[in-house]
Amino acid sequence: MTPAEHAMLERLFGEAKRLIAAGDRHAALGVAQQAWNLAPRHADCSNLVGLCAIALGDGPTAEQCWRQAVALNPQTIEARINLARFFRESGRASEAEEMLRQTLALHPEHADAHLLLGHLLVMRKDTEAAQHYRQALTLDPGLAEAWANLALELEKEKNWSAAETHHRRALALAPSSAQIHINLGNLMARLHRHDEAQHEYRSALAQDPSSAVAHSSLGVLQADLGLDAEAELSLRSALQLNPGYQLARYNLALLLLAQGRFAEGWPLHEARNHPSLPEPNAPVPSLPGSQWQGQSLAGKSLLIWPEQGYGDMIQFCRYLPLLKAGGAARVDLVCRKAQVALLKTLEGVDSVVALDEAGTLVGSHDYWALTMSLPLYCGTTLADLPSSLPYLRAPQERIAAWRGRMPGKSNGKKIGLAWRGNVHHSNDDKRSLPDFSVLQPLLSAEEVTFFSLQKDNRETLPAQVVDLGVDIDDFADSAAIVEQLDLLITVDTAVAHLAGALGKPCWIMLPSWRSDWRWLRGRSDSPWYPGVVRLYRQAAGESWQAVVARILHDLTHDLIHDQQAR
Repeated sequence: MTPAEHAMLERLFGEAKRLIAAGDRHAALGVAQQAWNLAPRHADCSNLVGLCAIALGDGPTAEQCWRQAVALNPQTIEARINLARFFRESGRASEAEEMLRQTLALHPEHADAHLLLGHLLVMRKDTEAAQHYRQALTLDPGLAEAWANLALELEKEKNWSAAETHHRRALALAPSSAQIHINLGNLMARLHRHDEAQHEYRSALAQDPSSAVAHSSLGVLQADLGLDAEAELSLRSALQLNPGYQLARYNLALLLLAQGRFAEGWPLHEARNHPSLPEPNAPVPSLPGSQWQGQSLAGKSLLIWPEQGYGDMIQFCRYLPLLKAGGAARVDLVCRKAQVALLKTLEGVDSVVALDEAGTLVGSHDYWALTMSLPLYCGTTLADLPSSLPYLRAPQERIAAWRGRMPGKSNGKKIGLAWRGNVHHSNDDKRSLPDFSVLQPLLSAEEVTFFSLQKDNRETLPAQVVDLGVDIDDFADSAAIVEQLDLLITVDTAVAHLAGALGKPCWIMLPSWRSDWRWLRGRSDSPWYPGVVRLYRQAAGESWQAVVARILHDLTHDLIHDQQAR
């Protein structure tokens, strides 16, 4: 190629790329074809035509051109990167990763290749991603995207300080990026620096008023701060901008359900398992037959499938007897193994099997349904909750087995205690107590025998507390213990729902931050468990010790009242 031809080629490359950037794709393709005609075996020409093709939405042609570019010049970087991006966006992650690793083997100093490989590894939750982001930044410290993504990886390690530093470096490089403002806002919200979080979300909206993600994130923060009206406005704005944004649907559902606005909340709550959520509550099972959506069950069979936690199953299994009474010929329940013996006491259920035995039932039903979809398709409103108690019972043989292990004082009370929930719960650091010592003041109550139901307890408990948790095998054991109590005092965990379902008095301590929707807003009782549940809500800024002091006051009052009654 002569110097003049080479100069012409460079001019055509520049013009085509300018036209692509300007959105004039057809003109860009025309210029690219001129370059192609001038040098048909030039890898950069094949790459350029590929760029024009992808801009015009012609993926197959783009892929063909980029592959040709790589074949013509195996050392080419741009065509390899374009192919990797194309594979990634087409859902061909393994091919994208292979292409990027080949590229880095040839050009280990290429920052963009490290950045893209980091993105792919994040998608499959591979911790190697952070290594590639760091390498990209070593090669090019000006990559805002690498700073931003490494910050998110540092958050997974709970390295909050480093994560904040990285978010702010990213923002310094790309101050107009709405997403980076959102990312920093999310971290500030997690660290309970609420004013800073709100500032970042509003900064994101200033950069991009059409960002449904920013509106939704702001709405969640407002809901957490108790600003319900503002939260609803923000979440509805997110859905108006992007009606298919499932996370905003789910967040609005939680807000409405917490307000008792069930008619609108239940349909939105179906977004809880959508795969686009950052952390879907549970994958929707692939089961034979149709998913039940409220059709008549007269003469039909129905399989109920579990989701979320143990407490959710206990709360919503109450619907199964209603379905059977409504005409269903057969109602079968699949649950986790630890709940099988307990849930076999539920009336109107033909069989209860553990998940690992579900194959014996799958495929033999007209319909299947997820447990937490039952309120929606049963048309539940706050005014007509199915709240007849008890709807679960402890097996008699279990009660007999535990009776001898639960001594009590003459004319005294038996009170159970639980102070921690599932450590994997997203809000466990707020809803669980740090340790048993927070409950220590309760032991001053006279004529009371206290029993620990904390199954995973590793603390040394005071002599006044009988530790039963270590020998609890399943929920039937827990039920047998609760049946023999006068009162359970607990944090928001599955045993609270168990006590409610058994019709046993239960006092529940609720955190000020993200108290679960099912306890509604501002109530001291629960319509799900009427007459038996009393709620002790932690006020904003209040310590758990202050909550326990209120419980002790009420407990002492009730004990004195009982003594006077005797």
